[in-house]
Amino acid sequence: MVLIMPSTEPAIARVNPHRIALRRRLDSVVFAALFWGVGPAHAEQGIVTLTIQNDLVVKRDGGGYTSGFFGAHLRLAAPDEAGVEPVFAFKPLGGWLSLEKPTLASVSFKQLIITPAEIAAPVPDPTDSPYTGLLALRLAQVHARANVADMFALEIGVVGPGSGAAQTQRFVHRVTGSRRPEGWESQSRNRAMLGLEAYRSWRFARSDETTATLGTDLVLLGGGALGNLQSSFGGEALLRYGTGLARSFPTAVRLGGTGSDPLSVGRGWFLLGGLAVDHYFERVGFGNSAPPASTARLRQTQVLARAGFAYGDGRSSFSVSVQSASPLVAGRYARQSYGSITYSHGLD
Repeated sequence: MVLIMPSTEPAIARVNPHRIALRRRLDSVVFAALFWGVGPAHAEQGIVTLTIQNDLVVKRDGGGYTSGFFGAHLRLAAPDEAGVEPVFAFKPLGGWLSLEKPTLASVSFKQLIITPAEIAAPVPDPTDSPYTGLLALRLAQVHARANVADMFALEIGVVGPGSGAAQTQRFVHRVTGSRRPEGWESQSRNRAMLGLEAYRSWRFARSDETTATLGTDLVLLGGGALGNLQSSFGGEALLRYGTGLARSFPTAVRLGGTGSDPLSVGRGWFLLGGLAVDHYFERVGFGNSAPPASTARLRQTQVLARAGFAYGDGRSSFSVSVQSASPLVAGRYARQSYGSITYSHGLD
């Protein structure tokens, strides 16, 4: 009889050495990716945000811009640091324009929903706002120095059934007991969308307030966008009253697009009121991205007014605003109003 004794060698000795080497390489890649994405804790502040905009807040349902959902990851330079690592798509930009490291960098996803006023009709009015859904990735960064800030953004997305807007709106309306939208079959086919944005903001403050000192500032913004997603130029005036205004200035430069609310960074609060005027040559849902049956004409000059407040407790913040904009379609006169709610939470 031959007795076979169990091996006394460590179990790892019987493991394929190539598998061990591969595992170590993968561990190194994961660690490097986490390190690159998060960065040194002392050099930047990580923030995640969630924004919901919807016309149900003001008891409206349909007629232009209906709702938007936004999720973002922000990296904001600490007060004693010069900047953060730029977004990968903008690294060449710094060299071309001789820019320092950005004060703030953002990566976000958004879904926008546009519908006609009468959403219960199976065949929508061709002269009204068309059924349009957009799903997009937005890369943005802000270069702030003293009271001047430059914002650059790149958006890549899809308009059409691939945006998932029809499913989102039907689900929300089922949960809230609202009318079911019946005309999503009329939306355009899937189209790739691209947009570039550049804006400059100037901040005028009555005093060099600290985080805890009450102050007032006026932020003036001007710039434009280029692409089949949006081609426009315009400006905005934003008046704020409260605390921590200087620290939150980089978030007040259309970081998430027109109508995005500034955050209260750190501990503080402020009231806000703004007026924006933009002239559009191209906008998603019109022109080349319009559904085949739509004859709606884009209103080229649009005015957006908003009022709201923001509060931060040092770890998280909450922003709320009510916005009222000109109708998207030329010949329509009813303004489109909606509410905007943003929650942000610090990661450090």
